[in-house]
Amino acid sequence: MRSKIDQELLRLGAPTGRLGYVQMAITLELIMQEEQVTSTTRVLYPKVAERCSTKPARIERNVREEIKAIWNFGNQKRLDQLFINRGKYPPGNKEFLYTIARYMQQNS
Repeated sequence: MRSKIDQELLRLGAPTGRLGYVQMAITLELIMQEEQVTSTTRVLYPKVAERCSTKPARIERNVREEIKAIWNFGNQKRLDQLFINRGKYPPGNKEFLYTIARYMQQNS
């Protein structure tokens, strides 16, 4: 599953040399293992923080910065395919992460 996540993140144009990349990949992995939508701030980020030996607030910030980088400098055609009627500003962390995760689940 992790290799598919990495492939999709690379296809989106995610900058790989940042902490947010690894943390986003772990977050997507956890989302794909869940049956239903869970709270990102109360459930997801603490799990990722534990695996990365850091604080949930740092996970949230790093993922948000990774999303901004993808949204502004990534593969615009790919983003247009995944986010129909997308605006100038990136979606929130939860919307972005769940959209990517659900797309990968449906197309795997």
